[in-house]
Amino acid sequence: MLLRVFFCFVLSSIISTSLLAQERRLDPVSLLTTTRILSSDYFEGRKTNTKGGLLARDYVVDEFKKIGLKHFDSSFIQTFNFYNKLYNVHEVGHNVIGYVEGKKVVHPNEGCIIIGAHYDHLGVFGGDIYNGADDNASGVAALLEIAKEFVKNPADLPIVFISFDAEESRCAGSAYFLESNFLQLESILLFVNMDMISKSDINELSVTGVHYHNEYRKDIQNSVEGNMTVKFGHDRRKDEGLNNWVFASDHGEFHKKGIPFIYFGVEEHKDYHRPSDTFDSINIGFFVDSSKMILSFMEKVGHKKSLLRKIRKL
Repeated sequence: MLLRVFFCFVLSSIISTSLLAQERRLDPVSLLTTTRILSSDYFEGRKTNTKGGLLARDYVVDEFKKIGLKHFDSSFIQTFNFYNKLYNVHEVGHNVIGYVEGKKVVHPNEGCIIIGAHYDHLGVFGGDIYNGADDNASGVAALLEIAKEFVKNPADLPIVFISFDAEESRCAGSAYFLESNFLQLESILLFVNMDMISKSDINELSVTGVHYHNEYRKDIQNSVEGNMTVKFGHDRRKDEGLNNWVFASDHGEFHKKGIPFIYFGVEEHKDYHRPSDTFDSINIGFFVDSSKMILSFMEKVGHKKSLLRKIRKL
């Protein structure tokens, strides 16, 4: 009798694990299609406050609607003004924000995880279009696919999805979001950033932030997909200059506020910030594996008991 109960328990666990794996299946075709679209000439390099940038904003908003994300007010768009020091002009940017309610914690104001990926890039310069396939159409595409999975099957915690504008302008979009009190800062338990996740000839994804938040190391290691590897680093005091990525993208603004962050990205490559950063230059197999890995990581942290305990203390 005890043996039968044991086997029933094991079988039930296997079935539950299998069902969970089936529920979290990222669609590679959709992932690649979105990346190809956003990095096409139609969006003219997605520079903030340009025709191409506004088209990219509208594309992301439409995808948020199709996916079924909730918006906080009457719109997914958070408009902001900022000063661009490089060009000595005042500009307008637009963050795109949506969320999925949690099963155990409903609204993000009660405590949440944010995952982000900036949609802007460099635009047109000298007659060349800087399409930004890796930087950062790749991150936006992964953001949308991950959102689809959590709309289908929410985590215990609410997850907020943000596609920031003006990252290329010293992270003006993420800085504004945090200063705007859109969400109470203490309710943000973790920020996950994806910026350049599709191009690595050695199938290696770098992870920054574990030096500060080591509790996520095992979750990341246990999420690795396919033939890819992860490299932890770029976040220690000995990492100087461009080798230190703590403030290299939108996650730096969260770090300034004392909010835990994990950043996924690749090493700088020959196409970085060049017109050659096009869809046909990305590493498709690596990109699919890195996106699946981040989805798996989000699944783990979305149910993380230690984060649920933190919420109870808020």
